[in-house]
Amino acid sequence: MPTAILAMLCRADTVRLLRLGGPRGGAHITGLAEASPGDETSPAALAALCARTALAEGLAEGRLILGLDGNAAYLRRLRFPFTGRAKIDLVLGPELEPHLPFPLSETALSWARTSLEPPPAAVALAAAYPLGALTAMLETLSGHLLAPSAACLDLAGLDAVLGRLYPDGASLLVCRDGARASCVCRLAGGPAIWRTLAVPPAADAASLPGFLAREAMLTVSAVATRPPRDLRLVLAGTDDAPTRAALEAALSVPAQPVAELPAWPRLADGTPLPDRFAAAYGLALLGRDGAGSMNFLRGALTPAMAPGLRRRGLALAGGSLAALAACAVLGLFVTYHRLDTAIAAAQARTAALVEAVAPDAAPGLTLSQKLSVLRGRLATMEEAARGRAAASGTTIEILAAIHKALGADNRVRARRIALDDQHATIDATADDYNTVDEVKRRLAATPLFSDVEIKGAKNNPEKKQVEFQLDIRFGRGGTGAS
Repeated sequence: MPTAILAMLCRADTVRLLRLGGPRGGAHITGLAEASPGDETSPAALAALCARTALAEGLAEGRLILGLDGNAAYLRRLRFPFTGRAKIDLVLGPELEPHLPFPLSETALSWARTSLEPPPAAVALAAAYPLGALTAMLETLSGHLLAPSAACLDLAGLDAVLGRLYPDGASLLVCRDGARASCVCRLAGGPAIWRTLAVPPAADAASLPGFLAREAMLTVSAVATRPPRDLRLVLAGTDDAPTRAALEAALSVPAQPVAELPAWPRLADGTPLPDRFAAAYGLALLGRDGAGSMNFLRGALTPAMAPGLRRRGLALAGGSLAALAACAVLGLFVTYHRLDTAIAAAQARTAALVEAVAPDAAPGLTLSQKLSVLRGRLATMEEAARGRAAASGTTIEILAAIHKALGADNRVRARRIALDDQHATIDATADDYNTVDEVKRRLAATPLFSDVEIKGAKNNPEKKQVEFQLDIRFGRGGTGAS
């Protein structure tokens, strides 16, 4: 049975809930709710209001995704010379830290890969959200037995809506919601830029269209020299005639309200979903399809397994274990009567092999005694082999192998090399991340080393270099002995 998705959008001026149910191909909206926070706008109070509203409206079922206020997040585009998600996760924090207005240890991070640069490089739209506020929301919701499986910005929800309406090409969504406006732009079918800004308090009906048109133009200008010819302009909460005309004149493309598009969802009575629920609808889509790297609940924030899922898992594991035990008992019962014959045959073959390998053994010895003689000879041979291996991995040879792997072209400079009996540690700098990977591959290919790991890599823009640390474990031949 398809799992329902409940999106909870928590903002200081409003909370909105939208539940999406049904199969992926025919998902439909099964519930809506909203409430005004009043004077209680702390993160915990907003989460508590969401929980109370969900319980009162009968929406507290299915998987939960939490929507965070994009106005409280810090957004920045970062370029990386690789596209791997694991690599970007590894260096995202150190790359974003110099630009943050608050300590990195007090932030939760997420990112979305944009279409602004083709592989092998990537431009990521990185987001940092205050960790204390997010933790307070998660604790409050868990106290109401509503633990989110994901948490994303409301801007990510708007981007998901725009991607559903126009999967390919260039598109721009201008959303006016109360005292704030959001601009989300996609290029080549991928995210390009997200912006959220407060509408000036002094903006009246006459000046607001010009303000929104100017901000929309600035949004597109940040990622393209001029508005693309195939740009699709979508409006939410701003479908009045003056605003629509101002945006069309600024971008030279026709504008269309989101509620008039064929792909926009409809409620059970056939009316279009109110466009103020656009972000909540997009968050529900992310909860259904998977938020990926846009989810803040990763690493230490990864949610615990739900009790119902845990019970089903334990039941399945218990049934599997019982079936395995039954099969094992049956197998033992079927094969037990063959053991005597098999043991006798094995003893005969072993005796023949021992006679062939050790024909010089003293006559009259039992099979166990002959095997003991063979074990002694093998131990002597193994000890001699270990002595030869230890002699081949001296400190001089290890340092020579490291020097050869670092190269002589000055792209890598070692600042510190530490050796002990088990491993070596290298602190060095390189000209870019690709050089770091190349050094790691060369070291890993050296027979003296069994494992090479990059412990940390951080770009230093001022010195135009990457600082990194390598941890090298010695293999069969590398013992560090001098």
